[in-house]
This record gives sequence, C-alpha cells and structure tokens, in this order.
Amino acid sequence: MTDRDSTRPPGTDSDDSPSSGTDERRPARDDPPATDTDQSAGDDGSANQDADGDVKRRTYLQAIGAAGAAGAIGAGAGLSGLGAQTVNAQADPNGTVLATFCGTFSGGPQVQQCIACVEAACPEDEVNPLYPLFTGLTGSCFTPASIPDGAEWVTLKAGQNCYLAPVEDNTTFCLPPGAPDISNATFYTCDGDDPQPAVIDYTVTCEEIVVTTDNIDDGTTLTAEVTFLDGEGTESTVTFQATVQDDTATFDLPGNLNPTNLVLLLDDLVLDDQPVVAEDAPCTPEPPVFDGVDVTCDAITVSTTNVPEGGVLSITVSFTNGLVETYNVPVDADGVAVVPLPGDVDPSYLTVVYDGETLFDMEVQATDAPCAEPTPPEPPEPPEPKPPKKEIRKKMMRHKRKYEMYKKMLEKSD
Repeated sequence: MTDRDSTRPPGTDSDDSPSSGTDERRPARDDPPATDTDQSAGDDGSANQDADGDVKRRTYLQAIGAAGAAGAIGAGAGLSGLGAQTVNAQADPNGTVLATFCGTFSGGPQVQQCIACVEAACPEDEVNPLYPLFTGLTGSCFTPASIPDGAEWVTLKAGQNCYLAPVEDNTTFCLPPGAPDISNATFYTCDGDDPQPAVIDYTVTCEEIVVTTDNIDDGTTLTAEVTFLDGEGTESTVTFQATVQDDTATFDLPGNLNPTNLVLLLDDLVLDDQPVVAEDAPCTPEPPVFDGVDVTCDAITVSTTNVPEGGVLSITVSFTNGLVETYNVPVDADGVAVVPLPGDVDPSYLTVVYDGETLFDMEVQATDAPCAEPTPPEPPEPPEPKPPKKEIRKKMMRHKRKYEMYKKMLEKSD
C-alpha cells in the first residue's frame, strides 16, 4: 500500500498529537463499550510478534521459534467452531466501527488467517478475499486509503487474535481497548459470483516453496520474491517463477539459504506477503568441525563433524625423510577419512583442509614410532693378528740362548 494507508486513530492531528478532549488511541467520541474484552485483553500477542514483525531485526533462530508457535496455533485451536458466534460491531456517525473479537488466527496465507470469522458471519455464502491486502500495520485503528469495491467485511489480525467488522459506510476500523496492535487487515465479500484468485496454503522447506492456489487457471505464471539470510546474516532477495498446475505451483530454492519472507504475485497483484521459516531450517550448512586425528606408521585417521558424506578432505603429510605427500580423501557417513601411509617412514607434520578452510595444521608423531628400521652401525676395524704362541716361544728361546752365550763369554774374560 501507499504511505497514505494509516492506522492512526481518528481524533488525532496529522502530527500525531491528539485533538483536544480526545484519547489518542480512540475515535473522537465517547468510547463505546468494549465487547469480549475478557477474551481480547488476555493476550498481548507476544508469542506471534515475530510472525508479524520485521524479521530483519531478529535472528533466524528466533524466527524458527515464532514459526513453531504460529504453526501450533494454525494446526490446533485455529478458528474452528465459530459458526455460533455473532458479530456486534459498534459504529458511530463518523464512519468509525469497533471490531469484535471472533477467535484466534490460523497459520498460513493472510487471506486464510481470519477467514473463518467471515464464513461464520455469512454461512450460506461463498466467501472471497478482496485486494489489495494490508500488511505491516500497527496501532489500534486502521483507516485504508481506499476500500475495495464490493467489500462487506474486514478482518483485523492482532497478535494471535482475529477481529471482525462490517464495512457498510465505515471508513475506520478500531479494536477494543486492551487488544494487541493490528498487524494486517483483509477485506472480504460474501458474493460468490465473482471468485477471486487466492493463495490458500503453502509449505516452505530449504529446497522449495509449494503453493496451493484457488481460482487461478492452469498454466498461469506466479512470481515469488523470497528474502533469504545466509550463514553470515547477510540478507538478499531473489525472484522465482513457477507455473500453476492443478492448483499448485512449486518454486525451487537454492537449498543453502534461510528463507525469511515471501511475497507471492499474480502479475502485479500481491496474493500474499509475510514472514516465513523453512520447516527443515536452518538451511545454511553448519561450519565443519575437526574432532581429532589418530596417527600411526601405517595410516592417519581424521574425524570431523558437519562434513557431508563424500566430502573430500585435502590431507598433506610431511615425513622425517623430507618427503611431502598430499592425499584427497572422502569422508564416510560418520565424517571419518583414512589416509594409508608407507609404514616405514615417520610422519612429522599434518595439514587438513576442507572446502578451502584449514581444520588442522601442526606437528604429529606416530603412536607406534619409530616407523623406519634403524641403520646398523659401521663395524670396527679388525685388530692386527697376534703371532702364534709357538713362534713366540721359539723367539724367547733364541733370546735366552744368546743371553747364556754372552754370559759365558763374560765369565771367561774374567
């Protein structure tokens, strides 16, 4: 909608200051008695704030929690069994009407969230939504720049609650005191003669968005503008197109990005615009984790987490003999990769890389080292051989005979 759309309550000036004598949250008249205030005032809508607020300001895990709460409401309480409820909206001559609480919202596209209120108001007729849809609203009153032709009812979604008011000659639609702020508004007609195109359901996963449509011909092209968050929290918006077949259109998504908001268009007509969360979120891959390594002479075993089966580790091993080898090894279903080694050379340094990210880089030693056979020492020089004992004895006898001979010669000379 244009910025002329407003949820400023009547009785306030253009600068948002209240007119004299009026409450800034109420129309410029005596407050009408509130209806069903015991039901509407009991919930401030905090459990569903993320589903209606600005997802950009929240982490994706908060969005997952909000989506779970909304899904539980949509699958549980919803708006079933409201056929017996009556609408007693109170209007004043200034064109302001006080909407009546009619139940809690159902999860899904905007036109389905509070449609049961209108179905209960005109049970004999076929209910059709009218466009444009009004989203991103705040405040307790809603004054559209224009009201769709043929509109008979308007629903106001506030927190988890739905409120219903007749259109008639009214131009401003307000909530009872104590109700949460309005988050979206949808106009309806009970005239089934002019069926309107609509999105009545969708499922969102990391891989695809499947949309269920009504009153859209087969072969019609729908456009989806999907906002994503990557693992670093960076936001991007991508446009997809799909063809309706048997009231279904399927949009293929990247699979590795978290979808956070979905806008569905039929040409220029916005069929839905709201935050979404993939059922199998998170979609961004978890970072790889190095769990440990076991090094022996025969093999290196690397254990990882968040590396998918078949993911290839680049493992570089340095050996003590100066050899450096790089092995590209896929991990198994348990995230384990095994590198066979020569067995007779000691590994000394190990580097493990996955998808460009270094997981391990440091010195290692085999648990059963040493791996190489030790080199035997050089044998010592053999000693010089000693003469045989017999030769020694003969030599000694010769020396002895010579000694005796010299001795006798000396004795004769005397």
